[in-house]
Amino acid sequence: MTENSTSPSERGKNKIWGRIGWTGMAILPGLVSLVVQILVAFAVILLVAVMAAVKGGLSGVTDPSLLTEQIVNAGMNSMGLIVLLYQVFGLLLFGLWYYFGCGRPRPGKIRRVFSGRAFPVTVLVGVFMCIGATAFLSAAQYVAPNVVEQYEELVEMAGLGTDLWAILASVIIAPVGEEILCRGITFHYAQKAVADMQNRRAAFWIANGMQALMFGIIHGNLIQGTYAFALGLGLGWLRWRYRSLYPSMLAHFVVNFSSTFWLGYLFYVLPESLPVYVLVMLISVGCVCALIRWDRAEA
Repeated sequence: MTENSTSPSERGKNKIWGRIGWTGMAILPGLVSLVVQILVAFAVILLVAVMAAVKGGLSGVTDPSLLTEQIVNAGMNSMGLIVLLYQVFGLLLFGLWYYFGCGRPRPGKIRRVFSGRAFPVTVLVGVFMCIGATAFLSAAQYVAPNVVEQYEELVEMAGLGTDLWAILASVIIAPVGEEILCRGITFHYAQKAVADMQNRRAAFWIANGMQALMFGIIHGNLIQGTYAFALGLGLGWLRWRYRSLYPSMLAHFVVNFSSTFWLGYLFYVLPESLPVYVLVMLISVGCVCALIRWDRAEA
């Protein structure tokens, strides 16, 4: 039976199954990322624990409680290395997946991608998204203090902002690897899931929402996942607007660099109150929307 002789109901079923299949493919990279995070953490902690046990034994430590404490401390001190190794391994894995599984895409010339308003828009979008995310985190302290406290303990444990390996991973490698994973692979499959929709604007935002959701999920906690979802929407728009991963990579770098090195000084001088943080968050969102409208005027 040819495609033209297929009944409308059968074509409808084929579309539904096609959407389900591509949606599953869009979810798969994020799930693989979570599994890789667990495996890398387990392997590193196991190796560090064995090395700490051997070192303690060679040092003459016989007290089981003291030896256990040394092993636990060694594992805690390796969190920055775990973050780095996951990002390096993920970059290699998802880089190959993106190249061979998404039609061998060509990234385009950086100079052409960042012509016109592209570069300042990308940098400013990254700055205001980072300010908005930090304001959200500050406001969340008043709404869900226990959740924020758990998140801050997780950040401290991972060494983000203090451990050299974690800084290298989050500022340099993550903006490349996570963009390939979410705005590259996931977004590619998500767009295929909505390819037959007539409303192209709605199709984009559905696909963009799917990749942003996976971006939030792979961060593994509620607070970071929530603002990562919002950031993912902005990064996805940059990816779609310029038809390249370079702008979303640059904006991602700006976000991580700003939050690591200088944004804390800005919030240090702000009054500590929920209305102030909410206002800053709203202003940041407004600035991002204004930049999008300004950039669209050039398109």
